[in-house]
Amino acid sequence: MRLAPLLLLLLLLLPLALVLVQLLLRWGLQRRADLLRSAHSYRPPRGRGTPVLVEVDVDSSPLFDCKASPEAPPHYLVFDTETLDVLHEEGVGEDLEPSPLILLSWQVLDAMGACLLEETHLIRRTAPITEEATCLHGISTEEMEREGEELRPVLHRFLQVVGEAKILVAHNVRFHRTLVLSELSAVGLPTEPLESLPTLCTMERGRVLGFKRRDTGEALYPKLSELFGYLYLHEPEVSIRFRQKGLRDVRLCAACLRQLVI
Repeated sequence: MRLAPLLLLLLLLLPLALVLVQLLLRWGLQRRADLLRSAHSYRPPRGRGTPVLVEVDVDSSPLFDCKASPEAPPHYLVFDTETLDVLHEEGVGEDLEPSPLILLSWQVLDAMGACLLEETHLIRRTAPITEEATCLHGISTEEMEREGEELRPVLHRFLQVVGEAKILVAHNVRFHRTLVLSELSAVGLPTEPLESLPTLCTMERGRVLGFKRRDTGEALYPKLSELFGYLYLHEPEVSIRFRQKGLRDVRLCAACLRQLVI
């Protein structure tokens, strides 16, 4: 007879427990859907030898929505360049004439990596863009001639944000800074502010992580998309959707910076 009250209690609690389990399952499914939607990821069926594909949209994913307080002081300047011709980044230096810039993009971040300012400037040049370069960054000669700005005002604006920043950041910062320094010299603007600014290279930092290696074990420099995929999704094979390559690279680089050092 003593079991009767206990059985009655269990019978009363059972519906409540079932409701709780249902709510937890529903929450779990909704949470999973939200995470997949926020990353804009797509994972096709995986067959033998078929890598998992993760797709991220830099123009709409919340992973790149990191706005700073307007009162925060500038700290990092993340920038990227595109050129008339395709250059091998490791070859740009004293022995190779840099190709003219056609796009200069940047973000100014606070000390926590939140974005204070984002700009991108298409630059008009007299020479046509090579077909190979258009295939890389998607900018045609017609678009450049129609929408491009004059070079000197763009560089002058860039020097303004250089003067406010504490650290210059890029994926292969030596390559991109060399290109901008060449253009500054060509138009007679000062190079010292850019030359003296301390730098941080996400490509160098990515190599230290060691996730991309040769068969011999030697660590390799990762592509920007590979570094982003490794840091955020634990999957270097990432497909990046974008409308404009300059902003794509700046946003990816800023996101990597937030994971690497902040």
